[in-house]
Amino acid sequence: MTMAEIMTGKGDYFPGLVPLIYAYLELIDCDPATLERVSKYLELIRKRALGELKTPATWMRDFVMAHPEYKKDSFISEGIAHDLMIACKDIGEGRRHEPTLTGDVVIEPIDSLSAYDVKLDSKRLTNKQTYDLLQKYMKRSGFAGADEKKGEAAAKATP
Repeated sequence: MTMAEIMTGKGDYFPGLVPLIYAYLELIDCDPATLERVSKYLELIRKRALGELKTPATWMRDFVMAHPEYKKDSFISEGIAHDLMIACKDIGEGRRHEPTLTGDVVIEPIDSLSAYDVKLDSKRLTNKQTYDLLQKYMKRSGFAGADEKKGEAAAKATP
């Protein structure tokens, strides 16, 4: 299976990890604030899997290639390395937005002062209920067009 199929599903053969995560979050009655935050990251993962966003490795390569100190000699100077690490830190901490890397996701720092404990539900589902829950997320509009995009991504990856 391709990365896109692993993440978004492959017809009736495999539901995909992203729909499985949504089904699990619904099963445990995930609170709305957490669901909203997790959904942003799942959308980021889905777009990366479909080839709509750069991977971190590609972004870093592009950063180095565009750096004013880079002489196209495969040597990464201390200044380039420093600037790259600062850029990565700033992206991870939500101080720098890179649309080609994170798309519409704007990373907001998680601060330990506003974190809180949430009791999660642990109810049991029948096989039918589990199947229906998975089908609900496999049919979401974000995944419905994934098969077409998977084909496009695979075509781009094939030399």
